Amino acid sequence: MSSPIRDQLRALPHVAMRRMGVRDGFFTAGRMFALLGETTIWLRLPVPVARAEVERGHAAIGAVVPAALGWVAVDLASSHAAELPKLALAAHQAVRSFSRRSGSTPRRRRARPLT
Repeated sequence: MSSPIRDQLRALPHVAMRRMGVRDGFFTAGRMFALLGETTIWLRLPVPVARAEVERGHAAIGAVVPAALGWVAVDLASSHAAELPKLALAAHQAVRSFSRRSGSTPRRRRARPLT
């Protein structure tokens, strides 16, 4: 089943989607920036943006790993869901920017030997 936010995430440049149990993980530069469940979306945002969203009551904060980026959960049924495209774009750009600054190369899935 398709949803507007799923379609918007998939439309961002250089995005790969992977099914992770009952959720969909969205990756860019080899790193996850969004995790979409049935009722909640987790976004990996710069800490100042994440804290601002929590203070405004739009999201709940999760772990901050690495220190420059933090995960926030946004309820898809909330009245703040209209801001999701803007937040999703911010998460996408933050992960891409962090990957370039850290000097690390994008992670790639390890090839499995054919059996």
